Amino acid sequence: MESAAERVSLLQRESTRLTHYLHALPREAWSQPSACAQWQVQDVVTHLVGVAEFYARSISRGLRGDTSPPEGRPPAGTRNAASAAADIAQRTIARRKQLGEQVLRAFETADTALNRLLAALRAPDWETPCYHVSGLYPVRWFRDVRLGELVIHGWDIRSRFEPKASLSPETLPVLLDVCTALTPGWAFRPGAPLATPVRYRFAVMGAVAATMDIVVAGDKAHTEEASDAPPDVTLRCEAETYVLVRYSRLSLADALAVGRVVAEGEPALAAAFGQWFRGI
Repeated sequence: MESAAERVSLLQRESTRLTHYLHALPREAWSQPSACAQWQVQDVVTHLVGVAEFYARSISRGLRGDTSPPEGRPPAGTRNAASAAADIAQRTIARRKQLGEQVLRAFETADTALNRLLAALRAPDWETPCYHVSGLYPVRWFRDVRLGELVIHGWDIRSRFEPKASLSPETLPVLLDVCTALTPGWAFRPGAPLATPVRYRFAVMGAVAATMDIVVAGDKAHTEEASDAPPDVTLRCEAETYVLVRYSRLSLADALAVGRVVAEGEPALAAAFGQWFRGI
């Protein structure tokens, strides 16, 4: 497990990497579609601006002991990725139109400010609860989720121009943690309660290896360490594939079809996973 300082340093490196890439993009590329559904490249970058600004405000308020919703935001714990999607899209498009040609400058300003805030924190600060629409989370949650935003949305952009674009290998251990952290409150789409919970076991292989269980009870889900409890479905894949599937940049059905994921167990239950988890 990396230290807090090492994770902040990793976040800063990914920020620098993406900033350099964006500076090198030709102007016409900014209006091209990204891999993020219905968003142009400039929309993706604008979203990263808004996330950085929101996280910086939420962390600053949390450090002052204020976990109440900011003006215009719903109570903590009342939204997930599905229910917040329309609001996020609306805010992003409106902000992009407002920024005009200043999207990249706004990204650099907001990203630098957030990174400086995180770099200045002391050890006790990382456990301070802060507001998010999906719940109250410690500052370290925001740090790691921000890294996930940079890496995945950077891939959303690069994959449109580089067919073999890949995720930064050094970020994969953190992204596995992010997928776990986002499972219950943000990434899960609840369904009807199940009489019997379904246990999915992911066996992540390769240079970054891990084994975790995702347990779905229909209207609830959580991730836990693999136990002696037998899984209903076992899914084997590399770490990058796992992350892309969890972020819905690669559908589980497509990953199974091309052999990037190998499934053992009931096929119908394997297919059901994609109904409950459709992107982070």
